[in-house]
Amino acid sequence: MSNARKAVPSLSFNGKNVSTKLADYLESVSCEDVASGSSDSIDITLQNIDMKWMNQWYPTKGDKISGTITFQDWNKDGENLKLNCGTFILDEVKFSGGPLKVSLGGVAIPANESFKVRERTKTWKNVTIKNIANEIAKRYGLSLSYSGPTITIASIEQSDKTDSAFLYDLCKKYGLSMKVFNNKIVVYDQTQQEKKAASATITRDSFIDDEWEYTDSIEGTYTGARISYKSGEDNEEISVYLGLKAENAAGSRVLNITEVADDYDAAYYMAAAQVNQSNEQATTISGKIWPNPKICAGICVTISGMGKANGKYFVDKSTVEVSDSRTTQSVELHKCQTRLTYTPKPKPKPQPAKKSYKVGDIVNFHGGTHYVSSWPGARGYSARAGKAKITLGPDCAGNGKAHPWHLIHTDSSSNVYGWVDEGTFD
Repeated sequence: MSNARKAVPSLSFNGKNVSTKLADYLESVSCEDVASGSSDSIDITLQNIDMKWMNQWYPTKGDKISGTITFQDWNKDGENLKLNCGTFILDEVKFSGGPLKVSLGGVAIPANESFKVRERTKTWKNVTIKNIANEIAKRYGLSLSYSGPTITIASIEQSDKTDSAFLYDLCKKYGLSMKVFNNKIVVYDQTQQEKKAASATITRDSFIDDEWEYTDSIEGTYTGARISYKSGEDNEEISVYLGLKAENAAGSRVLNITEVADDYDAAYYMAAAQVNQSNEQATTISGKIWPNPKICAGICVTISGMGKANGKYFVDKSTVEVSDSRTTQSVELHKCQTRLTYTPKPKPKPQPAKKSYKVGDIVNFHGGTHYVSSWPGARGYSARAGKAKITLGPDCAGNGKAHPWHLIHTDSSSNVYGWVDEGTFD
């Protein structure tokens, strides 16, 4: 490769590209991408030697910042890779001296601060997690990306919690991941993400200066969980087990959950969520790698050439930092384990209430056979469909029940005049 590879940040403030204007001031740009639990963020460090940032360039809290990083001639000449950092709201400004600098911090949250600041109290009943997320997203002018199962909440209290904290805690409780990115609330099922093929490979050579840390828990992973849920009008507590193997099998390790779920489905979702979240910390790798735009939070990568650490990992966090001296990417990964899953049984469709009829009702005869009597074996004849009047019913004396209704047509469209079967009219 003859061309020197380099990373070039591009920044926009309130929709206006300021990259050229800031070129002589920019020291570093850091973009943090998280899989779940918070918002993506950006940090920008600039020289402030002429004090412009404390005078005519003084930023305003709530300014909108957009950023991209282009990796020029990165792997070969002419290959330009782009990383879209997203759109952020400026929420922190820091000035320092010796030397004079300014640091701008932005987060991928709505300009409306109440998303993370204002505490609300609300009771949600008979609503899905998607419905809750959609209502909160609309409140702040955000779109919603939801790719999880349909989980119905019988009742939950948002008690003195911000919408941001409430939605994150709710998703975590039921095993869903949630983040805010580029004016969008993203809710997804991490189990499905971990099933996808790895998008990139990390080897020991990928780590800058061999800077990495591998942790493997001696205790191992949970194989299942026991939890209770409320049942019936008297809220009887029933204990259930959900696991990858039998509760008392050799090598089983059971997580006992003290929280009581509202119903059967909630219990299993919560059990799976807590087991999976605990197991994610069993085996982890972190370190600084040579930047790879393909590696971002929420995808899977392969660790290769590192002995027992080899395997498939999920990217929990990725932070790309571009400065005058070096461009790096810090990653936090956990090893993909066999995850505990729960698929609720489909609930039976409610049957429509059986309509009651009485003598004197005008009904619509569907057509078919009318009989000379109500008793089994009675002779029957073909009759046309049309309007008819009920003249006798199942409760009349001497009804043979085989053909329990007696109809007489009310116009010439039908010729029914006799006993008919149940369900032949409405």
